[in-house]
Amino acid sequence: MRYLILLLLLPAFLWGAKILSYNVYDRNDRVDVMLTFDTPYEGVLRQNRQGDTVVIKLEEAFIDAPTVKNVNSKYLEKLAIAPQGEHIEIVAQVTPDVTMQASKTSDSYGLRLRFMPAAATSNATEQTPPVDETSLTGLPTKNNAEFEQSYYVVIVIMLIGIAILFWLKQSIAKRTATIQTEPKTPWLFNKTVPEPKSAPVAPIKTAGDAGGVHIRFQKTLDPSHTVAMLDYGTMSYLVLLGNNTILLDKYQDNIPITQNDFETLLQSKHRELDGYFQLAPAQDEAFDSYKEKASGVY
Repeated sequence: MRYLILLLLLPAFLWGAKILSYNVYDRNDRVDVMLTFDTPYEGVLRQNRQGDTVVIKLEEAFIDAPTVKNVNSKYLEKLAIAPQGEHIEIVAQVTPDVTMQASKTSDSYGLRLRFMPAAATSNATEQTPPVDETSLTGLPTKNNAEFEQSYYVVIVIMLIGIAILFWLKQSIAKRTATIQTEPKTPWLFNKTVPEPKSAPVAPIKTAGDAGGVHIRFQKTLDPSHTVAMLDYGTMSYLVLLGNNTILLDKYQDNIPITQNDFETLLQSKHRELDGYFQLAPAQDEAFDSYKEKASGVY
């Protein structure tokens, strides 16, 4: 967003203030033309009289399109504003005894061109203190060195911004490709996870004990799969619970007693469980053979 704003402001750095609007006010004793700029106007105003035509040159100013307005006043007949390279020319058709005075608003966002009879101008000059002529016909301009420096600063900032955006795009693309190529191993086999403290469990239920299946241990692998050890009679069964229930192994001797024993057993089944999670849809037949083999070991 910052660089977009700089791009939008670039014309202002290069050509100066832009005329947003102009209004003509026809009075009994004068005609005022009020120009409004998008930024404070700090350029040079020059005027040249050629008979009934007053040519006003505004340096470091621009306008989108030329415009012509018929005023039909006793002081001003026609007004034309047109861009001329890096400046604007305002051509006013006036009567022979009319002169033009220019003045800016206090914030420099507005410029007033006043057309009035020469006699009225002389009387106003006698009744008011003299005004600094540079404020009307010699408005201050920017130094050429400052203009060039501002131009190069904007260009350098734009190039740095483009380079940073390109580097971010390449980094994100590489990171995405790395994540996609990494094997999806269940978090169960992350060796950096600390082992839980061992906890004693109830003894194995015998065939004569009342009740059915008892859960000895269980551990969640992901939101869809859980490994559990179930006791039934004198046997213990290691099963994988999820979309499909798979018998991984069954035990009658060397049955895990503590949680640490159960974790060690799961680590020994690492390859079988990891193979299940990485199993592709095209390997369904091999997976079914694995289930039959696992179920008929004993």
